[in-house]
Amino acid sequence: MEATRRRILDAALDLISERGYNGATTAEIARRAGVAEGTIYRYFKDKKELFIACVEPVVHEALSRERALPRSGRLHDLIRLRIRELVQVMRENQKVFNVLFTEGRYHPEIADILLEHVVRAFTAEDRAAFARAVKAGAIREPHPVILTVGLAAAVWAMLQIGPGIPPAFAGLLSPDWYDRLDEDVADFFTDAILAPGKV
Repeated sequence: MEATRRRILDAALDLISERGYNGATTAEIARRAGVAEGTIYRYFKDKKELFIACVEPVVHEALSRERALPRSGRLHDLIRLRIRELVQVMRENQKVFNVLFTEGRYHPEIADILLEHVVRAFTAEDRAAFARAVKAGAIREPHPVILTVGLAAAVWAMLQIGPGIPPAFAGLLSPDWYDRLDEDVADFFTDAILAPGKV
């Protein structure tokens, strides 16, 4: 039974990623999963529940991985580590993030999943440490939505380009820019929010 559910989820994610929520019918999802259309409704109340089930586990996994990262040490290193982890999670789950960023504007409950989990990722200890760093002048005080969702959106856009160099960036990007994306984003973002001379 779990294998059937997994096939349905994989087929739904593929089709929604390719055609959008409205373009992916349950009949086509069933065909791609190799099941009868009615089988989908044994596992999911409706297409919306199936849609949410495609993205929620990845967001939970990303949160779990973030929580497993060290909580103490040099601020610069802690921030870099979190940004590198975010890029890796997005790289490993590009289809899910395609759905989150392209369909979230049409389906607020999808955007809410992302925002809710991003907010929950900050523990009380993290909030206190962040507030102390801002008060001490070690970190600039960015808007939390820009800090989290904005960064994720920028990384997602870069991942959409893929490893090739778009003509507009010819001569500006080295051939290995895509492979180094996690390091470069972590360096750029850390430098952008940490106050010079305070880390």
